[in-house]
Amino acid sequence: MGLLYVYVVNHRQLRSAFSLGLVFFASLLLAENVGFGYFYYLMGEWGEGPGMALPMLALNLVELVGFTALFYVTWR
Repeated sequence: MGLLYVYVVNHRQLRSAFSLGLVFFASLLLAENVGFGYFYYLMGEWGEGPGMALPMLALNLVELVGFTALFYVTWR
C-alpha cells in the first residue's frame, strides 16, 4: 500500500504515462496479493485440492498483467 501511495503522489505531480503505469501496476499487484491471501486462507477451510487451481491461476494471470504493464511503461 505504501508503494501505491508513493506512485499516486508522483503521478499527481508528474502527470506522465510512466507514473500512471506504475499506479496501475501497484494496484494490480496489491489486488493479487490480497486475493492470494484470501484464497490461501480458504485453502485451510476447504482443504487442499484441485478446486484451488483455477483461482490461483486467475491470480497469477492478474500478476502477469501487472508485470506486462510495468514492462510496457518501462520500455515505452
